[in-house]
Amino acid sequence: MQSFLQKKSVLVSKPFSKKNGFTLLELLLSVALISLLAGIAAPMYLSLQSENEVAIAATTVADILRRGQIHAQAVDGDSDWGVEMVSSTITVFKGNNFASRDQNLDENYKLSATVKLSGLNEVIFNKFSGWTAASGTVMIIHQDGRQKNVSINELGIVGL
Repeated sequence: MQSFLQKKSVLVSKPFSKKNGFTLLELLLSVALISLLAGIAAPMYLSLQSENEVAIAATTVADILRRGQIHAQAVDGDSDWGVEMVSSTITVFKGNNFASRDQNLDENYKLSATVKLSGLNEVIFNKFSGWTAASGTVMIIHQDGRQKNVSINELGIVGL
């Protein structure tokens, strides 16, 4: 019985002999490594995000131009159709110019606030053919300087 008590007292008296956990140095190294990885990843993420915003805006502009052309080719309302692009707002309208359009039929689209449009402002598509006299390029410019171009030729073919 005495040996049992001695063993029990040995077990009870040394519960803290084995240390579990991390040292302060290990903890500081872990925090430093995570901070370094975050510092490298953040600029890469922001770069990819801005590139994605420009690509989405370019695709959106091209799709909206095609939408205006389809309205004209379908002779929707027996009229020409056009697209007006100012700053980051795009309007598909019925008529041969933006000033004398039928405002009740306007389709308004808003791009991301981080992109601006420049270059070609107004494109009018002829009914039936979908051709346009306003060929040129629309530049989508991101606030960080990235840009992408959307072109349209006389036949109304839109290219990215």
